[in-house]
Amino acid sequence: MAPTEPKGYDKLATLMAHDPGMAIYRRFANLNAKNLLYLQAELCYVQNDLDFLIEDDGKDPDKESYPFSVWDVKNDEHGLQWKKVLEARKLLKEYNAALLQQSQLLRLRDPDPADFEVFKEWIDRETVNSTGLSPPGQWGGGNEKDLLTLWSRHEGKDAFTRWVFTRVIPWYHQRWGKNNTKRQDAQTGAYLYDDKTIERWTYFVELVLWGLEAALSVFLFFFVRDTMGKEVVILTYNIVFILSMAWMLKARCVDMFVIATAFTAAQVVMKLTV
Repeated sequence: MAPTEPKGYDKLATLMAHDPGMAIYRRFANLNAKNLLYLQAELCYVQNDLDFLIEDDGKDPDKESYPFSVWDVKNDEHGLQWKKVLEARKLLKEYNAALLQQSQLLRLRDPDPADFEVFKEWIDRETVNSTGLSPPGQWGGGNEKDLLTLWSRHEGKDAFTRWVFTRVIPWYHQRWGKNNTKRQDAQTGAYLYDDKTIERWTYFVELVLWGLEAALSVFLFFFVRDTMGKEVVILTYNIVFILSMAWMLKARCVDMFVIATAFTAAQVVMKLTV
């Protein structure tokens, strides 16, 4: 029996499973912050009550051992102090867990604009062609600023690779890619591109560009004969080289300085020999 076509949330889950870049969810930043504030307020009340009970028990000669013995506090059948401690412990566990979860949520990145645009188009298309997801508007309107993604295909990538993903691939898809039905997922109707293949081709293009830049500087020195002209070539070419390296490499400033120094030294040698 052929598998049934997924619908509704099942279809969206299939899309997210096939393309992790589509794993876009609500952050609920306001609601999470309010939850933490409410827990904090509850704990403040409990802390005030506990401080009062400790002070009140301290006035009772029969309870003078309480500051030194948890056993005595715990086994007081009619005492309220230990009950308040247990109440605080339960709230603290809930508060600390929520605090750590919120800390992790804040580290999750916002969806990439290009991925979110594809995601919105898919949601809109499904809403038109079938019954929309309920409740509506979960990813739209004011909620667009309250979204996160579990995985970013561009994290840790250089600027050139990100540019290919966010500009070149959408441009290619609008002109030619959408005509290739082999890329269209049968279950979700979405067009899927292999990220690894794109990264390999991008890296190959970067290598070609680096090689051309290095070779072009030698080529220019054959046509520029006067000393001042060569100095201008070195200055201009170094600026272009560093800007292109910054675009195609994820490197620190100190690394770029080392590369620039080495490249300048190589150009000076070529200037003297050509």
